Amino acid sequence: MVDTFHPVTFRRYEIADYDGVAALWTRINRELAPAGMEEIFERYITTIIDGELKQLAEVFSEAKRNAFWVVESAGEIVGCFGIESHGADDTELRRMYLEKRHRGGGIAQRMLDHAQAEARALGFTKMILSTAEIQHSALRFYRKNGFRELRSEVADAMNPKQAGGGLTRFYFDKEL
Repeated sequence: MVDTFHPVTFRRYEIADYDGVAALWTRINRELAPAGMEEIFERYITTIIDGELKQLAEVFSEAKRNAFWVVESAGEIVGCFGIESHGADDTELRRMYLEKRHRGGGIAQRMLDHAQAEARALGFTKMILSTAEIQHSALRFYRKNGFRELRSEVADAMNPKQAGGGLTRFYFDKEL
């Protein structure tokens, strides 16, 4: 069910958003955890919050041609997304999360469109991304938006981009 009562706005991440983004990442990754993998996902949540989130302003600095945005509704962070440079031409769509209650109303499409427009404005010609098999709606969404599947792999080990645990991860790209 889409929360249509409160509009959403996008804005650049600020250090003061840390707690709201940490809470969002925690909620969404707990929702994604398959039965029997809850402990792995709790470790993954700790890994990404203690690692990437604590360094978010640095990782996604404008000086590096990167950006990170939060999605707000009624003063609450309900989503986030970012782009991270991978050389002169490629940028990676990262950490695109949106609360369940805000899905289905075109907000994710606006997030992706915003990221692609910003990437083009920064001179990127290709966007890459990866997502896990457990994110069925994300897989459909990216394919619908013209992303081409490049490869897949079984992620046995945890790292800052994946929980591991034997989940399949899919890699995509799209010309901008």
